[in-house]
Amino acid sequence: MTLIINTLVYEKEIQSGISQFDLVDRIADLNADGIEIRREYFKNVNQEIKELAPAIKQKELLVNYSVPDNIFDEKGNFNQNLLIYYQEAKELGAQKIKFSTGNFYRYHGDLKEDLSNLPLAEIQTTVENDQTPIGGNPDTVYDFLTAARKAGFNSICCTFDLGNLAFTGFDPNQAAQKLAPFVSYIHLKNPMLTAEGKMQNTKSLDTGMFNWRAVIYYLPSDAQCAFEFAMSDDEVIEREMKKFHEYFNNKR
Repeated sequence: MTLIINTLVYEKEIQSGISQFDLVDRIADLNADGIEIRREYFKNVNQEIKELAPAIKQKELLVNYSVPDNIFDEKGNFNQNLLIYYQEAKELGAQKIKFSTGNFYRYHGDLKEDLSNLPLAEIQTTVENDQTPIGGNPDTVYDFLTAARKAGFNSICCTFDLGNLAFTGFDPNQAAQKLAPFVSYIHLKNPMLTAEGKMQNTKSLDTGMFNWRAVIYYLPSDAQCAFEFAMSDDEVIEREMKKFHEYFNNKR
């Protein structure tokens, strides 16, 4: 099973000033299969991509690109910035790019025409169930992907984000069964309520609201997985990686 490390895993260090470039060697040393770059962590997008791309290639890591933007805006308009993001992804050497759907239900354009303008054959596009009322609803993701299939775009897939379902209040087992035909990427994290009543991700897959093993049972066995929760150091990451690989090697 392919395991990607999303740079959010190093959230505290990113906040303290290190760059995603500084994480490439560390993620490679953990024997992860790849790195997921987060666009919102860039301070200078173009410059940092130029530095990252050869470093990632040298370490022979897969690279996915997480973009915190929607395919459709709140009025349902098709996002005209998407081509910029695809160009960045190509420069990174990314194999997947991830967006949220946004307000697909207000969209009244020609989906086939709009999607035809994107380089979908070059980079696999995925949409994620995010933490918003619309984009975080599994039905929204399902309806968009179904419409994309009907328009002839079978390559557009789903990033199934386990943890986000805690923030939006949907049952993860039902969501997994509904979205399974579209899923090519899985974001693993396990939230729980704090004593103050705030929902937040825990520092271990085995601590939290969900049984991650039970949920991913419903999802395709060839989907890539990524850790997307903050951890304190590389030793903790290694322990979580071992847990992950033991499950797939012994139980699935």
